[in-house]
Parts: sequence; structure tokens; C-alpha cells
Amino acid sequence: MTLVIETTTTTTTTTTTSFERKEKRKIFEYKGPFMDQLLEAVSDAVSSIVLYSVEADESNAAIPNILPGAQTVKGTVDFLVELAIKSAELWKNFNQPDMRDKMVETCEAIKEACANLLEAATILANMPFSKPAKKTLLKGAKGIMEHMVVLLQQADLYEVTRLIRAARRVESKLKIFVGLEPGEAYFAQAAQDFVTTTVDLGKIVAKRTGEIDDFGYKRRFEDANTQLKVEVPVILQYFAYYQRDPNDKTALVEGGKVQKKIQDIIEEIIVVARLSAKSPFDLSMIAGLDLRDEDDLKDASILIAHEREKLLSAIEAGDGKEANRALKAIKKGLGDQIVISKALAKSADNPVQRKRLEDAARNAQHILDTVIAEFGHAVQALLAQPDNEQLLRQLRASMHRIKEASDQMVTSSAKLSSNDVAEAQRHLEDSIDKARGDIARADIGALNRDLPKVMESFNHVIEMAETLARATDNAEIKTHIERATTEARKRGSTIMGHVERLRDRLEKNPHDAQAASELNELLNQLEAIGKDLVKATSIGTSEDLFHKHASIEEQLAKLRQAALEGDKKETQAALRAVRKGLADEINIARSIARTTDDERLREDLEAAILKAEDDMQRLIEDLYKYANATVENPSDSKAIQSLDDIINSIDRLNASLLGAVSRELIDNNTKEIEAKLSTLVRDIKTGDQQAAVQTLKGVIESVKKQAAIAGVASTHIASNNDEPRAERVRDRAVDLTNTGPDLVKSVKALLTESSPANLQELVASINNVRDSNRDLANAVLLTTDQEILENAARIDADMRKIRANLEAGVPVSMNELNNLVKRMANQVKLANQHASTLKDNNAKKRLLESTSQLNNLVSLLVDACKSGNMQDPATQKKVKDLLDQSIKVNMDLFNLSGLSAADELVYGTPNLLKLIGKLEEAIARGDPDEIKRCLKELQEEINKQIFLARIAEASIDDPERKKQLQDAIMQLESLNNSLVPSVMEFLANPNSKEARDQLNNLLKRLRDGVELVSNIAATSPTEHLESKSLAVANEMSKIVEAIDKNNAADANEHHQRALAGIKQQIQLSKHIADTTSNIPQKREIIDLTERLEKQALVLSAAVKESLANPKSAAAKAKLLEAAAQTRTLMAQLIAASSNHVPEEQVAATAASIKRDLEHLATAMASGKPADQKQAIDDFKEGEQLQKLEQLKAYNDHVQDPFLKKSINDAIVDLESKLTSTIKAVNEAQQQGGAVSQDKVKAIKASADQAIQSSDRVIKASTPSTEERLLARAVKIGETLDRVNQSAKKGSKGDVENNVKELREELGETVNLIKQAAEQSRDPHKKVALNEIADKLKNVAQPISSSASGLADKPADARLQQELQQSIQQAKDLLGRAVVNATDAIFKANNDVNHLASATQQGDQKNIGDALLSLQDSEKPVTPTTRFYSASVGCRRKLSAHPAKGSRSSQTDHRLECQKAIQDLSASLAATNAAPEEKIIANNTVANHEAEGLVKSAKNKDKKGTELHTDTTRQVLSEQALLARALAAHTDNQARKQELVAKANAIEQILPQIDIASSAVQANPQDKQSADKLEQLVNMAKQNNQKIVNEALAEKREKEEREKQIKIKQQQEKEERERREKEEREKTERDEVAAAAAKIKERTDALSKDANTAEGKLYSTAAGIAGLMKDLSEAARTNDKKGMLTVSKLLSEQVAIYLQQAKDTAAKCTDPKLKEQIITAAQAAKNWTVQLKIIAAVKAASDDDDPTSNKQQLVKCAKGLSKAILETINTVEIGSIRAK
Repeated sequence: MTLVIETTTTTTTTTTTSFERKEKRKIFEYKGPFMDQLLEAVSDAVSSIVLYSVEADESNAAIPNILPGAQTVKGTVDFLVELAIKSAELWKNFNQPDMRDKMVETCEAIKEACANLLEAATILANMPFSKPAKKTLLKGAKGIMEHMVVLLQQADLYEVTRLIRAARRVESKLKIFVGLEPGEAYFAQAAQDFVTTTVDLGKIVAKRTGEIDDFGYKRRFEDANTQLKVEVPVILQYFAYYQRDPNDKTALVEGGKVQKKIQDIIEEIIVVARLSAKSPFDLSMIAGLDLRDEDDLKDASILIAHEREKLLSAIEAGDGKEANRALKAIKKGLGDQIVISKALAKSADNPVQRKRLEDAARNAQHILDTVIAEFGHAVQALLAQPDNEQLLRQLRASMHRIKEASDQMVTSSAKLSSNDVAEAQRHLEDSIDKARGDIARADIGALNRDLPKVMESFNHVIEMAETLARATDNAEIKTHIERATTEARKRGSTIMGHVERLRDRLEKNPHDAQAASELNELLNQLEAIGKDLVKATSIGTSEDLFHKHASIEEQLAKLRQAALEGDKKETQAALRAVRKGLADEINIARSIARTTDDERLREDLEAAILKAEDDMQRLIEDLYKYANATVENPSDSKAIQSLDDIINSIDRLNASLLGAVSRELIDNNTKEIEAKLSTLVRDIKTGDQQAAVQTLKGVIESVKKQAAIAGVASTHIASNNDEPRAERVRDRAVDLTNTGPDLVKSVKALLTESSPANLQELVASINNVRDSNRDLANAVLLTTDQEILENAARIDADMRKIRANLEAGVPVSMNELNNLVKRMANQVKLANQHASTLKDNNAKKRLLESTSQLNNLVSLLVDACKSGNMQDPATQKKVKDLLDQSIKVNMDLFNLSGLSAADELVYGTPNLLKLIGKLEEAIARGDPDEIKRCLKELQEEINKQIFLARIAEASIDDPERKKQLQDAIMQLESLNNSLVPSVMEFLANPNSKEARDQLNNLLKRLRDGVELVSNIAATSPTEHLESKSLAVANEMSKIVEAIDKNNAADANEHHQRALAGIKQQIQLSKHIADTTSNIPQKREIIDLTERLEKQALVLSAAVKESLANPKSAAAKAKLLEAAAQTRTLMAQLIAASSNHVPEEQVAATAASIKRDLEHLATAMASGKPADQKQAIDDFKEGEQLQKLEQLKAYNDHVQDPFLKKSINDAIVDLESKLTSTIKAVNEAQQQGGAVSQDKVKAIKASADQAIQSSDRVIKASTPSTEERLLARAVKIGETLDRVNQSAKKGSKGDVENNVKELREELGETVNLIKQAAEQSRDPHKKVALNEIADKLKNVAQPISSSASGLADKPADARLQQELQQSIQQAKDLLGRAVVNATDAIFKANNDVNHLASATQQGDQKNIGDALLSLQDSEKPVTPTTRFYSASVGCRRKLSAHPAKGSRSSQTDHRLECQKAIQDLSASLAATNAAPEEKIIANNTVANHEAEGLVKSAKNKDKKGTELHTDTTRQVLSEQALLARALAAHTDNQARKQELVAKANAIEQILPQIDIASSAVQANPQDKQSADKLEQLVNMAKQNNQKIVNEALAEKREKEEREKQIKIKQQQEKEERERREKEEREKTERDEVAAAAAKIKERTDALSKDANTAEGKLYSTAAGIAGLMKDLSEAARTNDKKGMLTVSKLLSEQVAIYLQQAKDTAAKCTDPKLKEQIITAAQAAKNWTVQLKIIAAVKAASDDDDPTSNKQQLVKCAKGLSKAILETINTVEIGSIRAK
């Protein structure tokens, strides 16, 4: 290295940095030849030191004193490092401080390694046998060699960068020069700048040419430099002509051609510079640099994809040459990817990303070493046998593995993002699910294994988030994520401690229900923390997506233009920009989908993301393919068309993502336009013209943006098969755009002249913008149905307001009427569009007639307003009459649109309550603008709810309920009318506590009013029954209270009310029984109704007796017993009448109790005596007791015995806690006056405990989403059948009731499917479920239309077919949503066994229950099994012999049941590959339930005996079914027979257990029955244990087989790897030996005359060949010392060879040949330096990869051989010419 002082003076370049503008600046530059000498000297010294160490180890001798050598190395290295550190500053010229830092880091690493070397040498000088010192010595030596290579490459990289920058400056000056117009004064200066930069580039190129060894690169540099010198004067001449004569187009055209040539020359210089960047050393496999980045990695992946296609085409065409070329290209592409991945891994700061890249590169290397070789053989074989399908399949499989390896490297190069955090969260959820399963099974062993995995997964989520925070540049985002991770870690640590404590409790008692519940809750909290972290790291908004969409569109346009112009550079840049943009867009979309609360937005995004992910890779590959084809030949019309097609496809993909968020964008932009319009009005009012103009510009920009978004939204809507609505969006976007010019015009006019007319014009323009914007937003945000509703509600409110004003004598403005007419006209248009989508011709006809009627009324209203005087009473009356007609027609039109007012009320109520909450939040923040906006939205929604309530009111037949709804509507209207004045008063006095409290109180009453209207309007007969029962229960409590007070009048009054309520319930239940087609349900309702009628008489008698004897305790006890029995019967009647899923009703009732308790507890905690007294008075004992009975009654209808038992336990606990609360409340009520604090505390404590108990009931009764879906599907199937039957009978009323029930059930089911989609982690399943949910929403309308039509015309075959098709479509959709077939099979099996027991007992009620349950089981199981026919057979036999009958009939029943069970076991065997696992897992449960049954019987616990009988039957029947399934799987014949025998034994015992259990329940004192039951249970347990033993044996044998298979696979793998290693080593050894043989073969025939320079050269070359052969042998035996020695000898011989080559070149007269001889010999010298480095590094490495070193050795050997042969060939050519 030499120190060179350069003086640079720059006067012409305007882009020069300040660093370069300084004169007489000292800079240090690396000089190639001296660097070679320096590296060789260091490598020799280090090699010697290493060699001493190796020799000492081999001979077990003391290492000689190497301290002087180490000191010499240190001195040389220090000199190099000192200059390198100074030279690193040069990187600042290019604004690349990171490269400067890397170079300094390398210097520090060299110094550290050198210090280690010197330290070790010092220690070894005193302790020559020290092993730690030797290890440190080798480590330091290796470090010096590796980092020296890196440093020299970094220095060389600076020279390359400098050259490329100079080339780019020339390119820039060229563009400026040729872009000048004729006659510009700057032409001369531009020409001078261009020439100056060209000269500077030529000097740098010439300097670079002298520093590289590769003759090919030298020649390309020289040719480019020469061409540049030639073309520069030519282009100057042409453009000088053009400057003098602008009409000289020939000069311009020719000059343009020369410009293209110069640009190509510049690109050639840049390409060669990059190719030469690894000079002088190519040791990237050790620790070198690679200039390529992630984009190059992706480009290589796309290249491989294209070459795969070409390879297949070549094989198909039989083109061996093209096939081999493609194969080589694939191999090279994969090799490039590996090198880039390794380089990226070394430069990665993130350890997670580094590991990913390393793993991906390692896998790809394995593929390259193994698959590619097989790949090549397969290609050759296929070319020889093109019809061999097996070979083609093998080839495709190999190609697939190559693609996977390539894709893995691309994926691994992606920067860490929120996607990685989300992936870690998914792993956490999986591990939590496993732990939950362990808890449910009470499998503590598995829990101990899985809980640590939960903790590990949780910590991984936090670590990923922390890593992401460290990699984030944005300070605000970084802080946000860091805060979230800190909080998560803190909360997680606390939870983990509790988890450990609860696990210890479960180890002591696996069936500790409370510990299990608490542990599940903690796991839920951990999962929630992980989800919060995912949200915290998911940064991205719909606005970001919009900007990214626009950027991609811009880049696609640039790409097309660049491709058509043949501009490779711009095309490549645009391709990469598009690819990155699409990837970023998908990541933003994922972030939005993860964080949004908008369910529809998430669904649309997930579907769009899934589609984009499926298509993007193919689209990108095709984009590259056709873009490059167009660049290569811009006149190729086919390539251009293909490029346009693929750009359009990407546009559609791009638009689909934006379309998914278009609703949110439209909504946000609508608010932005509203805000800007408000600001515009304020600016105009204040007279700030400048601000007004700026705001106006903002409004116009937002309008344009809104129209652009609307275009994407319309495409998205059209893709969902709603073209009319899409067309409406496009039309309204045009309307909105057209409002802009009018707004600008009116603003300018007002700013120019402030007159009333101009002001009125401005107001009209602003309102026009607002209305157009609102209409556009509605078209995008609402479906046609919803928009009809929105318009109908607004029209209704406007008409009623105008009518009220007319009645009050308030004048009506024409503006109000015009707005109303406009809305009505829009409604007519919407209704006509909606009519076109209806399939039912009658419904379509009625809707069109109603639309025509409304249209006529609009015309009449317009005429009346125009022709008459609005002050005239006759005109007012005419307008009022027309408004009354319009109100009715508007309602009729809505009804005919197919929407259900009650349904819309239910769906709209949550949104309305949310809007009330938003207004409350705005009031709390005190933001006036936000308050006004929320108030406006809230009032519009309230008007809509009132409109819907009025429609619902018209459809109610019950006069009492109709009156309730009318009163509720009036109350809601009154509250709504009070809202605006109250809000205005608050805004006028925002600091007034009174105004704030008054407003908040009004909002609270408004919330209650909204819920009241919704509840009354949407009540079903069953819900009405329930509300009546609560009223009766309250009346019965008041009866008892009145009797206690000896108030006979009150007691009689409440008694009459209670009897009236019971009478209404009886009437309603009879109506339900008459309308249901479910025979068992009908019987149960009739039976309970009769019992309730009798109970009413019992209640009356008890009341009369108590009134006659008010002091009698016996009379009071009778009254309380009668009241309790009445509550029980009412609850049982409600449960029997309900078609809802029982467990869901349990959860809903428990939630109702919880709400009452929370209200009570909150009031007790408030500290306000008035609130406490009010809450105590509001807490009704009768209601709570009735709800408890309803819980029990609903639970009796739960079919799953385990679930029923779990719910019962929770209800018992709730009953105890709730009774305590009722008692505490009653005591407080009896106290009278103010409630004492002791009573308050007691009520609060008991209420809190009862709240926890109600939570337990809710959790116990909330099954999985899949189970709820299954139950829902069964219920809807029954309702669909009822709809069909009632329509065929022509019963219009029944059809309407059944359709209404269907709508309710479908709405709940749709929500369940949405939940299932949300919980699903399979994106395809998620999208499929969401599609099913969307389709299910729409099935009710065609079913309703067809059923109504069929009810009118029962004999119409077409309507029958339409209804049947619609019903079948609904059932098919439900079948697709219900996927858990295994649980359905187990349920069916339990039902069959229950039926067998019931028939054996002859118990008609149990037979009926079993048959009803069995019918439910048929539906979900039927599609997958033969069970249906067997089930029907059972039911037919029972129909023929319903009573206990003869022994033969019982035998028939048993045979039918056995057949059904056999079919179920066959189905289970087909769907469950490992039944033994379930058998083993069930064993603990089976024993626990069986023991619980015996214990309950002995304890005379009637309810416990009943529950345990059901659970024992279920688990044992499952075991028997599983045993049959296992018997079908096992190959062990003895085991097969034993399993079937024990299954038969259990199935025979189960009916006997049922009979014995029934006897115990009938007489709990019967010890003989209890003993018999215990004996039967023990027999069942013994048989079960034998089944379990066989399952354990099967599992052991299966595990042993799997173990043997794995051992065999591992042995095969090891054997394959051994063979591959031997083949690889042989190939590598052969390759080194082959390289040596080539030299020997070449020199054998040459004259080795020692008297001539050529002879000496040839002789030395032959000696080098011999040394290379020795090197091959040393490498084969891993002889470190041999490799060091031979590499040193090779270096010495090549040094001699280089001198001989120079002597030979001196005699050569051709300068080119002379240079070639020296260059080739010098290259040989460089290869030997690399050999020495490899040998030194290998010798100094304990853990170095031998494969990697051998590959490097082969590379060096081939390079050395090539350089020697090139030298000899060139010398021979020179000798021939000399002759």
C-alpha cells in the first residue's frame, strides 16, 4: 500500500460534493499490486505460524518461539489498518456512512484478531505446550486472514462505487446536454460539463483497467473507453448542427442514435465495474462481500421460475441443447440466491432474520448438491424417453423442491414485520388450545408438557415484538411498541406465577373445577395479551393503502413506458418498485385486517389478501417475462399485448385490495368533506378570504379523491354481483364531481360581492355538495335494501315534520318540500332497481305498483305546491292529505321490499347504542364539532328506528303488546325531540355541571327507550311467554307480601292479575302447540298447559286459605309451595315452547340475572342513598326466582349429559348465592327508610358472589362454536321443514310465523358462522365461512316469497319447486358450515343406546325423548354415513310396536339399534385413524362418572343419580363405539375379537344400568336397587378396563412400528448421505486432480529446454501440475500440514513461473500478447495466494466446514489451472508469430 497525494480541482460540475470541491486534499488509495504483495506477506507469515502449531501438535513437541513472527505480522497489519481507517472516510464522498462504519468495524476486527495472535504467541513463548494459548493463536490467525480479505474487498468496492458514480454523472450531463432546446445560451456550458465528466470517467476507467487481472474485463473496459472517446465528438457535432438549425431533424435523429450508443457504453462500463468488484479475491464463501441485495434475490427467483417453464418446453420439444441451457441457468440462479442469502445473513442485525436466511441457504445448498444432480439425470432420461410419465412426475417433483428452496430464501429475506408477530401469536394460540384440551381431559401429564410450551410461545411473541421495535426507525411507533411489550411482559410474568400455582393444585386434584376454570381464564388472558401485541405492532391504515395503490399505478405506467422505449434500466427499476409496492400493500392490508373492529371490512380484506397471495407470484413472474420481452423488442406487438394484459391483471389485483377498504375510505373522506365545508363556512363568515380560498381548494381535492375512491368501490361492488348498485355509485360519483365547479363559482361570487343572492347561492351549492356526497356514501356503504330503509326513514321523518308544522300553523318552505320531493324521487328509482332483482313475480309486481303509486304522489305533491298558495288552508289540507297517503305508501313500499322491520330493529339497535356511546364520549371530551356530528348521526338513526317500530306496530295483533309499543314509540320520540335543546344548552354552558348531568341523564333514558322499543317490537311468542311469566312471578311475590301485611284487597288484586297472566300464557301456549308440526313438542306443551291450568286452581285455593287464615304457618307454606310449583311449570312450558338451542337460552337467562345483579351491586357501591334505595326496590324477588326456574327448565332440555351436569352444578351454586342476595335485599326492604351501611355491604358482597356464580353458568352453558353451529343447523332444518309443510297446506298465518322464526334463527346462525370464521386459522376456511354467512343472509327472502306465494296457490307446481330449491340451498349452506362429523357420530351413538334402553324399559316418555333426540342426530350424520336408514328402521319398528310389547318386538328393536351402531362404528373408523388415543383419554372420565353414579345412588341424591346415569351412559357408549372402530383398524385378530366382545358386553349392560338407576330414582331408600346398580356399574368398568388395556397394547405396538420405521428411514437417510458424501468427495478430488491433469497433459508434448525462456516456463508448469496432485491428496485426507506445505510450495513455484512469464513476454513483439501473458501469469499468482489463505484458515479452524473448504479448493484449483493454460497458450501464439 502506498500513500498517494492527489490534487483535485473541480470547476465545471455542479453536482460535485463539498468534499471534492476542496483543493489539495490528501486521500489514500489502495494500489492493486502492492496489496497483493501485502496480503501474500501476511498470509505467508500467518501460514508459517499455523504450520508451527500443527507440527507441534502432531509431534507432541513444544512449539518454537513464534513471537518475532507474530510481532512482524502485527506491525504490517497495524500499518494497513491505520491507512484503511483513514481511507474509510472517503465513503463520505458518496453519502454512505454505513460503508465507512463497516470498514472501520473490519479494521477493529483485524486489530482484535492480531492482538489475540500476539497474546497467544507471548504466552507460548513461555509455555509452549499451553492448549488454550494454541487455540487462541489459531483463532487469531483465522480472524486475521478472514477480515483481511473483507477489508481489501471493501477498499476495492470503494473504487467500483467511485467509477459507477462517475459513469452516472456522465449520464446525467448527457441528458442535460441533449435536452436543451435550440438557441439556449446554456448549450456551451452544458457541452463543456459533459466533456469534462467524460474525460474524468475515462481516467478512472483506465486506472481500474490497470488494477484488475481478468483479461476479459480489461478488454471490455478498454473497448468501452475507446468507443466513448469516439462517440463524444460525434454527438457534440450533431447537436451543434441542431442548435444552429432547429429544422435540421436529421442531426437530431442521428444525435439521438449516438446518445443511445453512449448510454449503452455507460451501462457496459457499470456492468464490468460490478463484475470486477470481487477482484482481486473471490472469497465470499469464507466471509466476503456481495453487492447484491434482496431485489437481486427475488430477481433470481423469478429467473428460475422462467427457466423452469423453458426447460419443460424444451423437454416437450426434444431440444436437448435448450434443456441443458435452462438447467444450467436454474443451477446458476439457485447458486446466486445461496450466495446472496449468505451475504444478507452476515449483514443482518436481527438474529431471527439471520437464522432464517442461514437455514434457507443451507436447505438450498442441500438441494443444489443433491436434487440438481438428480434433476440433470432426469432431464437427460426424459429427452431420451419423452413419453415416460414416471420420469416426468419425478422431474416435476424435483422442480417443485427447487421452487420451494428458492421461495424460502426469498421469504427469509423479508424484513421482520407485524406478520411475524402475528405468526408467533398463532403458535401461542395453538399451544394454549392444547393446554385447554389437557385441562378439559384432566390429563395432568400432558398439561405439564404443554404449559412450558405456552410460556415459551408467549415469550416468543414478546421477543418478536421487541425485535421489531428495535428495527423500527419511527420514534413514535418504536415507543408505542416498546410500551406495549413492557406492559405485556409485566402482565405475563404475573400470570405465569398464577399458572404455576394452579397447575400445582390440579396435580393434587385433577378434577378441581375451580382451579381448572381459573387456569382457563389465565390462559385466555395470555392469549388476549398476545393479540394486543399483534395490534400494537400492526401499523397501517386504509389511507396508507390508498397512497400505495396510487404509487403502484404510477409505477405500472412508468414500467410500460420504459419497456416500450427499450430502456432496460428504468424497466428494471419499475419492476422492482411494482413488486415491492404490491408486497407492501398486502402487508398494510394484513395489518388493517388484524386491527379493525369492522367485521365486514375484515372479511373483505381477508378474501382480497387470500386472492392476492394466490395470484401475486404468478403475476409478478409474468410481468417480468413480458416486460423483458418488450424491452428486447419494443416492436413485438404480441409481447406488448401480453404486457398490457398482465398490467391490467395487476391493476385488478391492486384495486381489489383498495376496494376492500373503499367503504372505510369513503366514510372517512365523507367526514373530511363535511369538516372542510364547515371550515369553509366559518372562513367566509369571519371574512378571511385567503383561508377560504385554501379551504375551497381542499374541498375540491377531497371531492376528486372521493370520486376516485368511488371508482374502485364500484368495481368492488360489481365483483360481488351487484351491478345496479355499482352503476349507482358511478353515477353518484359523477354527480358529486359536477358539484365542484358550482361551489367554486358561488364562493368566488360571494367573495367578490357579498350579497344575499350570492349568499343564498353559496348555501345551495354547499348543501348540494353535502347531499351529493351523502348520496354517494350511502350507495357505497349501504346495500340497496339498507339504502331503501335509510331513505324511507328520512322521508317518513320529513313528511311527519312537515305535516306537524302544517297542523301547528307553521309555514312550510318550498325548500323543505323540494328536498322531500328529491328524496322521494330517489326512493322511487331505488325501489325500481330493487324490483328488478326479485325472483318472485308477484312480489315484484306489488313492489312496482307501490313504486308507481309513490311516484304519482310525488307528482301530485309537486303540482299542489306549485299551483297553490302554501298559506291557503285548502292548499295546506291538500298537501297534508297527500302527505298522509305518502306516509302510508312509503311504509308499504318498505314492507314490499322484503325487509323485516322487526329484524332491522334488532340489527340496528346495537349500532344505535354505539352512537349514543360515541355522543357520550364526545361530551366527555368537550369537542363541539364532534358533538354536533355525533348528534346528527344519532338523530338520523333514531328516526330510522322509530320508522321501523311504526311498521312493526302495524304487524302486531296482540292489542296489549301493540299498546306497549305505541307508548314506547311516543316516549322515544319525546326523548329524541328533547335531545337537540339539551345538547345546545350544554354547548352554550359546557362548564355547567347541571347541564352536563341533565344531558347524560337524558342519554341514559334514551338508551333505555331504544332497547324497550326493540324488545317489544321483536318479541317472539316464546319471548312473550317469558315476559308474562316474569310478571306472574312478581304478582305471586306481591300476594305473599300482601298476606304477610294482612292486606286482603291487595292480595286479591295481585291474585287476579296473576291468574290473568297465567290465562294469557295458557292461550299463547295452546296457539304454539297448534302451529308446531313437531309432535313430541306439541304433546309436551299440551301436557304442561293442562298441568298449569290445574296448578292455577291449586294456587287460587292456597291464596284463599291464606286469606282465611293469615296467621297460619301451614297455609302460608301451602301458598309458597303452590307459587314455587307454578313458577316451575311456567318455566317448563317456556322451555318446551322454545325452538332455540337450550344451552344458549341458559346462557341468555344467566346473563339477564347477571345484569340485574350488576345493577344492584353498582348502586350499592355508588354511595348514594337514593340510588341504593331505588336499586333495592327495583330488584324483584319473583323475577329472580322465575329466572332460576327457567335456567333449570332449559337445562333439562340440554342433550349432552356432560354439559347438562356441568350446567346443573353451576345452577346449584347460583341458586345458593342468589337466594342469599334475595334474603339480604328483603331484609333491607323490611327495614324501611334509609338503608344502613351494614345492609349495603351485605347486599354488595352477596351480589358480587352471585355475579361470579352467574358467570360460571354462562361459561358452563357456552359450548364451542362448532357445537352451537351443529345445534343451530338442526333447529333451522326443522324450521325449514315447517315452512314447507305450512306453505303446502295453504296456511298463510303459519307461513308468516315460521318465516319470522326462520329469520331469527338464520340471523343468530350467521353470527355464529362469523365467529367460527374469526376463530379459524385457515385463511381459505375463513373466507369460505364468510361466504356461507353472506349467502345465508339472503336465503330468507326467496324462501319467504316462495312460501307466501305457495300458501296462496298450494297446487302451483312451479312455486313448489322454487320453494324446495330455496330450502335445499339453505340446507346445503348449513351442511357446508357444520364440519364436526366425529362429535355428531358420538351423539348419535349415545342416542341409539338411550333409545335401546328406553324400549327395553317400555317407558313411553323416555322413548319419545330418545326418538326426538335421534331425529336431531340423523341430520348432521346423514351426509357421511349409512346411519340414516338404520335410524329410520329403529323409529319404524317403534311406530309398529310403540309399547313394551312382546319379547320378539324388543328383539327387533335391539337388532335395529345394533345395526345403527355398526354403521356408526364403520363411519367412525373411517374418520378416526387412532381410536385408541380417545379410548385411553376417556378412561379417567369413565371411571370418574361411574364412581359418581354409585356414590349418588348411595347418598340418595335423585338429581345426581339422573345426571350421572346420563354421563356414564354417554362415555361408556363412546368407549364401546371406539372399541368397534379400533377393532376395524387392528390387524391382531385376538384383539379384534376381544374388543368386539367387550363392546357388546357394555352395550348389553347399559340398558340394565338405566333400569336400575330408574328404580333408585323412583325409591332412593331401596338399598337392593342401589346394590344392583353398583354391581352393574362395576361390570361395565371391568369391561371398559379391558378395552382400555387393549387400546394401550395397540398404542404400544403402533409406537414400536413407527419407531422401527423412523429408525429405518434414518438409516436410509444416513446411508444416502454417506453415498452422496463419498460421491461428492470423489468428484471434488477428481476435479482437483483433473485440473492438475490438464496442465500435465498440456505440457507433456512441449519442449522443456532449460536454455530457453519458454522451456523453463513449460517445465515449471509441469512441476505445478505435480504439486496440485499432491494438494488433492492432502485435501482428501484432511491433512492440514500437507495442505499448508503444498500451498506454500505452489506459491513459490508460481512466483518463479510469473518471473519466467515476464522474461518470455519481454521477447514478444506484440504488445497485446505481452500484456496477456503477464496478466494470465499474475492471475495464477493470485490463485495461489487464495490457496494459501484457504489452507491457513482451514488449519486454524476447529469447526470449519470441510465441504465449504473443499468447494473453495476446487474453485482455486480450476482457476489456477485455467491461468497456467492461458499463459502457455498465449506464449505459444507469440512463438508462432515470432517465427
